[in-house]
Amino acid sequence: MTAPTKEMSPYLAARREWDERYGDLLKRAENWRKIAFLSGFTALALVVGMISIDLRSNTVPYVVALDDVGRAVPVVPAKQVAVKDVRLQAASVFRWINDVRSVVTDPVAQRKMVDEAYAMTAASSAASTAVTEWFRDNSPFERLRNGTVDVSVESIVQQSPKAFEVVWTETYRDLFGQLNGTHHYRGLLSITTQAITDAKLALVNPLGLFVTNVNWGEIVTANGGHPK
Repeated sequence: MTAPTKEMSPYLAARREWDERYGDLLKRAENWRKIAFLSGFTALALVVGMISIDLRSNTVPYVVALDDVGRAVPVVPAKQVAVKDVRLQAASVFRWINDVRSVVTDPVAQRKMVDEAYAMTAASSAASTAVTEWFRDNSPFERLRNGTVDVSVESIVQQSPKAFEVVWTETYRDLFGQLNGTHHYRGLLSITTQAITDAKLALVNPLGLFVTNVNWGEIVTANGGHPK
């Protein structure tokens, strides 16, 4: 004989019908809510990441070379040069002295020299203060109205990895080219180097060499005159 089956409770039958009719809909709705939350969180993380990358981005200068017919050859990023060669350092020191002390008749060229001198001077340093005071008391734009000053560097000697001694002669001429005199100077410059990330600054100071301090003075003979 077959065992009698137990009749299903009408409450259980109603619950089963509810589960079959609406359970899948509720489950899908819950899954969509989870997906929407995950998508929103992912989008927020991407936005925060993009902002962070943008704030930390650095300008990378590129060097573009041209061949004999003017066509651009493959472009590569310009890498920072390791300033270990004393000759490169001496060349930068020479350029700085020349830009600070020279006076030319062309005010546009003179402005460029002043700007280049500041581009090679460490900001908020003793050298920056000294250069500002020099240009204030000996404005090249006032001096060029009366004549020129030609700087001829005679020697650049490295005193330490961070200091150079420079000896130079300044030749003064009037606007007609007549010689007004010569003076001899000696200066001690302290330098530092740092990586350049600004493309415009890289064009002026590619080695990243900056003057941090400077002391200079005129060379006089024992009798108080100027050497010949």
